[in-house]
Amino acid sequence: MRAALLTFVILLAFVLPQAGCSRKQSNQNAKQSSSDAAGGDQQGAAGGDARAFFDRGIDAYKNDRDDEAVEDFKHAVELDPDFAEAYYRLGIAQHVVGQEDESKKSFEQAVAAYEKLTDREPKNSDAFYFLGLCYERLDEYEDAVDALKDAVKTSEKDDDDKYYELALAQYKLAHYDESVAALNKALEINPDNFPAQDLLEKAKAGASRVAEMRKHEEQLLKQKNANANSNNSNGNSNAGANTNANSAAANKNAATSPHD
Repeated sequence: MRAALLTFVILLAFVLPQAGCSRKQSNQNAKQSSSDAAGGDQQGAAGGDARAFFDRGIDAYKNDRDDEAVEDFKHAVELDPDFAEAYYRLGIAQHVVGQEDESKKSFEQAVAAYEKLTDREPKNSDAFYFLGLCYERLDEYEDAVDALKDAVKTSEKDDDDKYYELALAQYKLAHYDESVAALNKALEINPDNFPAQDLLEKAKAGASRVAEMRKHEEQLLKQKNANANSNNSNGNSNAGANTNANSAAANKNAATSPHD
């Protein structure tokens, strides 16, 4: 009995940290921080190091100190108002702690910072990638698709994460065929991309539904045209019959009318 209880405690101790790690992976939904995508100079005017606060925020977020992460990311953007990735990470942390209005504002500020960065560096693939992620967070999927297409186009090497996020935005717009193509590319690069495998099945199902709907609409249109042609044909036949009847009646009347 004691051995069984000891085994259970050991398993519980192993599973709980894994669950916490999984929550962070699902919430973050982005690559690790990179200087190319960060934006800003990361040095505040007062001499504070915005990057140091940013790194502290990343560490706090990974270790489930979410309120602390929010404060660290806030300090980072206060010291460097153009620190694009700090706004993005701040938005994520605020979402986790339930600050939805503040989170939306942070993602909007991240968009503005990333747009400035991509205007300045039009070949910065990672900046376009994070810009696309920000648009996805704001449910602005058409803009997300545009940004993520630029991320894929300017990337120095094929990146399955970028293709996956592009496919996700296309899926949200019900552009299923395009989504399937992007997911196939993601899985060609990395066959073990499990989110891409899952989304591919959904995108294929969506594409199949759309194809069936189009087929049904085409059948309805053909039937409608056939009915219209049939009605026109019947109308012409009736008109011809009426004309013949009227002509016969006129001839009969002429034959029976009294002469002057």
